[in-house]
Amino acid sequence: MLTIPRPRRLAVAAVAVVGALCVSVLPAAAAQEAPHSGPLRAAVTAPAPRQAQATAGATTPFSVYEAESGTPGGGAAVRSLTAAPTTEYSSAALEASGHSYVHLDGTGQSVQWTNTTGKPISFLNVRASIPDSASGGGVTGTLNLYVNGVFRQSLDLNSRQSWVYEGNGNYNTSDDQNPADGDPRVFWDESHTFVTGAPIPAGATFSLRKDSGNSASFYDVDSVDVENPPAPLTQPANSISITSCGAVPDDTPTNGAADSQATDSRAAIQNCIDQAQAQGRVLWIPQGTFYVKGTTGLHAQGITIAGAGLWYSTVYRDVPVPNSTPLAALFDLTSCTVRDFHIDANAVSRSTVGGDGGAMDTTGTGWLADGIWTQHTMSGFWASGTGGTVRNSRLTSVWADGINVNNVSLGADTGNDLTVTNNFVRGTGDDAIAINSVNYNTNSDGSKTYYKPMTNVTVSENTSIAPWGGKGVGIYGGSGHRVEDNYISDTARYIGLGAGRFGVNGSDLRSATVTGNTVVRSGGNAYSQGQPALHVGNGGDGQNTGTVDKVTVTGNTVSDSLYDGIGFSTSTNTLLQDNTVSDPGRNGIAISPPFYPAPTGSATVTGNTVTGLGAGSSAFVNNSTGFVATLSDNHWPPPAPEGPYGGTPAAVPGTVQAENYDTGGQGVAYNVTSVNGNANGYRADGVDLDNTSDTGGGYNLGWTGAGQWFRYTLDVATAGTYTLGLRVAAPSAVAGALHLSDAAGANLTGAVDLPATGDWQTWATVTTHVTLPAGRQVLTLDQDTGGWNINRLDFTAGTDTPGTNLAAGRPTSESSHTDVYPSPNVTDGNQGTYWESANNAFPQWVQVDLGSARSASRVVLQLPAGWGARTQTLSLGGSTDGTAFTTLKPAAAYTFDPGTKNTVTLTFPAVTQRYFRVTVTANNGWPAGQVSEFQIWTT
Repeated sequence: MLTIPRPRRLAVAAVAVVGALCVSVLPAAAAQEAPHSGPLRAAVTAPAPRQAQATAGATTPFSVYEAESGTPGGGAAVRSLTAAPTTEYSSAALEASGHSYVHLDGTGQSVQWTNTTGKPISFLNVRASIPDSASGGGVTGTLNLYVNGVFRQSLDLNSRQSWVYEGNGNYNTSDDQNPADGDPRVFWDESHTFVTGAPIPAGATFSLRKDSGNSASFYDVDSVDVENPPAPLTQPANSISITSCGAVPDDTPTNGAADSQATDSRAAIQNCIDQAQAQGRVLWIPQGTFYVKGTTGLHAQGITIAGAGLWYSTVYRDVPVPNSTPLAALFDLTSCTVRDFHIDANAVSRSTVGGDGGAMDTTGTGWLADGIWTQHTMSGFWASGTGGTVRNSRLTSVWADGINVNNVSLGADTGNDLTVTNNFVRGTGDDAIAINSVNYNTNSDGSKTYYKPMTNVTVSENTSIAPWGGKGVGIYGGSGHRVEDNYISDTARYIGLGAGRFGVNGSDLRSATVTGNTVVRSGGNAYSQGQPALHVGNGGDGQNTGTVDKVTVTGNTVSDSLYDGIGFSTSTNTLLQDNTVSDPGRNGIAISPPFYPAPTGSATVTGNTVTGLGAGSSAFVNNSTGFVATLSDNHWPPPAPEGPYGGTPAAVPGTVQAENYDTGGQGVAYNVTSVNGNANGYRADGVDLDNTSDTGGGYNLGWTGAGQWFRYTLDVATAGTYTLGLRVAAPSAVAGALHLSDAAGANLTGAVDLPATGDWQTWATVTTHVTLPAGRQVLTLDQDTGGWNINRLDFTAGTDTPGTNLAAGRPTSESSHTDVYPSPNVTDGNQGTYWESANNAFPQWVQVDLGSARSASRVVLQLPAGWGARTQTLSLGGSTDGTAFTTLKPAAAYTFDPGTKNTVTLTFPAVTQRYFRVTVTANNGWPAGQVSEFQIWTT
């Protein structure tokens, strides 16, 4: 189980105000707190020790009411993410905005708000989740709207374009709609409608309630967007309406699926586009929903395409599902202006089979997308060229990227001077907004097509909320980019804001400025990586390759990150200045956090503030010996001194869990050459921890390597020699794996060899001895050779008991073996397996290494119990170094008799030796040395 040392404030009392858009992110206790309204940007209150933080986010005409900031009624419950995820999979809370929602599962349950916008509300957009069907593919349902306690209308909801599954080998895909595979994701979808009757007046209450006629077993409500849209725009002069070319609207609500009776208007719309191009006219999309059926899209060049408003004019793509034809975007546009309409589709995944294609692929010069609302397509904007802009647009419930500006769209090789500003993006299956500079793509014949690195892209004053499959904003390569004054929150599984390079074929990032952004409740545990909220460096996609240079990160606010606030992988000449990190889930600023290695790099870290650290967390950690960070004038608590994990030393005799190494950080409590752990929730540094399958569960210490070490503070009850049982796992035997040393560096155990257990999670106990003085001790577990895991260290008083077989599981060696009968069989505890030497080549020997010198006075040799009698001539020797052997039993003939279970016992005066060797010079049953069990006993 995940242990959280302090309450996690994942639903913080902050309000993001986006113009008339008010993104309230409040705890349930703040019910009925009013969102702001008016022409403001998203103002996020955050501690600012040096200067007031700038506002961040988009200005939009709607207000967002989070469900958890409303008033639950009738027994409805607020459900929130209360701790960082312990698995790589999703949950409804993890994908919810604010990481919280209200759950309605009984008749009469509701969530209510008060209209505090100061304006009437005539349009609602509800982000909600209802159950999948038993066999997948979704259901439809209704949820009732009440105004001032009086029923107003039933709202249509569906789960046809949500609920995909990642179990059964489908992790991080979105094609599997089989509930039996388990591990669901994509819980939320959005449905909008005009309010029936009079608008909801200012000051009125409005609520969503599950009544007896609402058939879904539950309704999870995440948020509701409210607004009072202007009247529809009228057809402009010098325009041609698509209806004049034969396009026919269909106003049957889609509710997650196309109307099979709708007219296919594709040919008519394309005909009108062609006419508009030829005549230099505007293409007009009037009120209504116009269907484009099949797998062919629309193509336009050099014209304006305008609608009556994104609430009124819709182009709906209806693709036969399942689909086998790769899809281009619905609109293929070169040097066009598009504005004021809505794009929707029937896609059920981000791949071909799910009927997916982008909304708009764009290139050319001076293009503009203004006031476009996109839903349920693969991407919103996939755009290249020079001087283009995406602004004032909404992208909600999109299967992949929301806005991806790049240098490859529609065959281009350039992406310069592009602008993405004042857009609202929520619930994307990949990056909400991305600057995607591609270096090359590999063609089908193996050749490569190269592209010009992108330059001077601006991403400003956007709001990115709750991407379930990507970053809030990603910068991938190029130079001269500015990412400023954006509001990013509630990433489900990935980095919130990242500056780096994408993949082996991405462009290097040569310069970028990241300033004035607010990143809230971001980061995630995709691939069990514990990703930071804000990241600078290569490897953001797991490739750990390429150059990231001259990234300036100033004046940003990072709050309530799920893991580290700011993380660095390999990057050079980064300036991290005047940023604020508050209440991080793990460390404030981390160089080389888990799975983001930084073997080299450089950064100036100055004027930053870190507050609200949890127990065991650090304001700043550098897990790399090769990354040079220059620190000055920062404001954070000093690093914690070394001390026992949890504050209390482990008791000896007793058990020391390997994951409970001391606190104090890199170079103090531990030394690691890389940070790899995936049990990220257990402790703040968690550098090399893994979930264990050993008895008792919990975590083990892994990713071992020569030169690494971990310290443990112990209270030893009584001075003396203790038996030390090491619970280890190793796919292959490891010679000289580890040793234990004291505070002065003295080696207490000598080199300890580990046997092959067969797998990283197949466990065995290896014993050795350690002599300790009484009182407080600090012991170091030194990793001398890698290739093993350790779960715990068991200290028991006294030396070995008569019932201890010292050879059990110990490493072995041999003079030779034949076929599949090697020496490890003699210590595996199975009398049915055996060692057999090369035939007809006496003498032959087999030996056991106890790992350290041990006292013994009896050896028991066995052959398989079912074998016939045979006599072997053999001797027994002992050694402290494995080279010079002392004779413990001279050569003699010993009979292995099935009547006594083919067992021979050799006794001798007690000796202290590390290596015991049996040498065979004759065998009347087979012309080779044979031993199935080689046991060594104290008495």
